[in-house]
Amino acid sequence: MGETHREGRYRRLFYVLVVCGVVGLMWLGGKRVGAKREVAATTLYRQAEPSAIMPAQILGGLILLQPQQFVAAPEVDGFQWPCGAPRGAMMYDAQPFGAINRTRHGHHTGKDINGIGGENTDLGEPVYAAGRGVVVYSGRPTPEWGNVVVILHRLPGEDGYVQTLYAHLSKREARVGQYVARGQRIGRIGTAEGRYMAHLHFEAIPSVSTEAGMPGYHPAGTMNRIDPLELIRKYPAPPHPDAYGEVRMLRIRESAEHERATRKSADQSSPAEPGVLRVSPSQFLTP
Repeated sequence: MGETHREGRYRRLFYVLVVCGVVGLMWLGGKRVGAKREVAATTLYRQAEPSAIMPAQILGGLILLQPQQFVAAPEVDGFQWPCGAPRGAMMYDAQPFGAINRTRHGHHTGKDINGIGGENTDLGEPVYAAGRGVVVYSGRPTPEWGNVVVILHRLPGEDGYVQTLYAHLSKREARVGQYVARGQRIGRIGTAEGRYMAHLHFEAIPSVSTEAGMPGYHPAGTMNRIDPLELIRKYPAPPHPDAYGEVRMLRIRESAEHERATRKSADQSSPAEPGVLRVSPSQFLTP
């Protein structure tokens, strides 16, 4: 009799342990599903920008651009001056593109843009993206270059790509992989930590590599640089500000909300919350 009673007690304990195990597995499964949903809900934001990791240098200051950076680069609506007024007012070209600098034994590969007050009067003034694009370099390649930002732009039609380079900054305000609109602030005019009078060294580079660490002067010419002034003249910016950044964020938020609403509807078999105005920025901006 005592053995039968003991066996019954063990049997009940076994059933309790089995039930607890099943409940525990269900709880863990729910946690995993919730984690997957959370990951899926943020995928759009993680994929909203290209890789933020710069590849290793392949030669000197050369860094080969990645295919996804070319794919991600938005088409420009035009170029404007990167400091002063959008059309260049309140600034002057202190050292033109291609000018011979005998001290540095070569032709200047960009433009040195100064404030009309000269010397350090423009120190700390904002520097803007000359056109919409994706940031492919943000760093300090050498002490002589100081802080540098490089933006990759897709030119209209079949004209290809070009990079704009902004050097000697006192401060960088753009990170690699970031999308920027034309006229968006990306840094401030500097002196490369006191090596020069304050100015912006500005270049236009049709290349498949970033060249932030390469020489700013070349003995035989200007290498593969083009005159930034000619770039601005060929693709002039429209008179209105660029709304690319605002429209792009609308599209990201709309996509994320649509993803959440779709999952909620599938999980609960109920429609999305009423009273929500669906904005479709795609009617203003093509992918």
